[in-house]
Amino acid sequence: MGDQCTLRLVRELRQVEQSEQLAFTIYYEESNIRDIQALIIGPPGTPYELGFYEFSIRIPSDYPANPPVVKIRTTNRGRTRFGPNLYANGKVCLSILGTWHGSRGEQWSPAQGLESVLLSIQSLLSSNPYTLEPGFDDNERANDTENMEIYKSKIRHENLRLAVITPVEQAFQTATPPRRTAPRVGWESSTEEDSDHELQLDLDGFPIQSKFGDFCKRRFLWYFEFYQNAIEKGIADEARRQGTPFIQMPFEGYGNSMGGEWNYIALQARLLAVRDQVMEETNRWAIEGLTLVKEDAGIAVKLRGRHEQIAAEMNSSPQVIDLSLVDDNPFVWRLTYVGRNESKLEGGIIKIKIHISPRHPEEQPRVFIEPPLYHICVSKMGVLMYLPSHAEEIGQHIDGIINTLEEDNPPYNPLMTVNPEATALCWGSELDRRLYRRKLRASLEDS
Repeated sequence: MGDQCTLRLVRELRQVEQSEQLAFTIYYEESNIRDIQALIIGPPGTPYELGFYEFSIRIPSDYPANPPVVKIRTTNRGRTRFGPNLYANGKVCLSILGTWHGSRGEQWSPAQGLESVLLSIQSLLSSNPYTLEPGFDDNERANDTENMEIYKSKIRHENLRLAVITPVEQAFQTATPPRRTAPRVGWESSTEEDSDHELQLDLDGFPIQSKFGDFCKRRFLWYFEFYQNAIEKGIADEARRQGTPFIQMPFEGYGNSMGGEWNYIALQARLLAVRDQVMEETNRWAIEGLTLVKEDAGIAVKLRGRHEQIAAEMNSSPQVIDLSLVDDNPFVWRLTYVGRNESKLEGGIIKIKIHISPRHPEEQPRVFIEPPLYHICVSKMGVLMYLPSHAEEIGQHIDGIINTLEEDNPPYNPLMTVNPEATALCWGSELDRRLYRRKLRASLEDS
């Protein structure tokens, strides 16, 4: 790869990392920037809603003359085709990638780049994926509304099973190589004997480790209520299909299909188990942290020093009442904050608990409001959704927390809300918005 091409790729990587686009994130090694892993979050309002879809992206040596080579990794080990253009073997059919013939304006050109590739892939996670099948314009199939609905139904189920629950379950598994098994193809059951807990394996039978484990755990906590609501709706809407096999679509074939069965009841149990695992891990950080304090470990010393610095800096802030260590543990901070004047939080005292991992910044803090506020960025579990400007610096997390709470009129972004009920009111009618403000004030008075 020539110097100019390398410089361009570096620039594109930085643009993606600095983008305000919340729907995808990337990972790469500085020593090999041509091998990129990407995670795209399924767009709200689609059957792929809030699922974690992983892709591998290989940049060719003659880039940007030729497009990247992209494979989808969320395939249930080669068993599941997640859409007409997302094959079970990993192939991504897309004109911009040269894997599907399209019109002249849809094909790759050197003017395009990494972000346009990610956005094009995201477009495949559509609200009606059945229509993306080539040849759909045929009148008979265009009126095939029954199959359209069935296809969306089974994608919704497998999105929760394979793109939400399974990635978080796998993030808790160790790197110990599992027993070697040949990948299975064709129709597969989604019952408990189906091993979707297993890690993805490479050609030598060793696990391919996802780089997005912590990302998925944090987003899982953020969006938990949405997932829970989706499963409850699935139990109600698909009661007649419970335990029955998925119906094969006309374009699906052996080895390249979405096989399985509707079983939302099993998904509900797994979802709650995963939530408990994430919460147990969060609480375990404090115990691990105290051990590191006793050992006088570098991260414990550093966090205590940063706490002292940040607490001193915030002494002049009228909004911060206190920033202390819980039980003198530098891995658990408590921020007591008072809402600023003329804001929706005015006069309210908010208690915020910040859990910091012993592996920070590889694992990012998890933040809880105690007791929970009725707020678009606070879940019923009290989980606060916020974004720091620099994830490596703990002080930027404090700033991100305060900025999120202080923002009175945020632009609508479904990926930046974690309370479905509060969200509907906040961006509803004028009466809805008034009710939202009343409920927020009531929760402040109870805090």
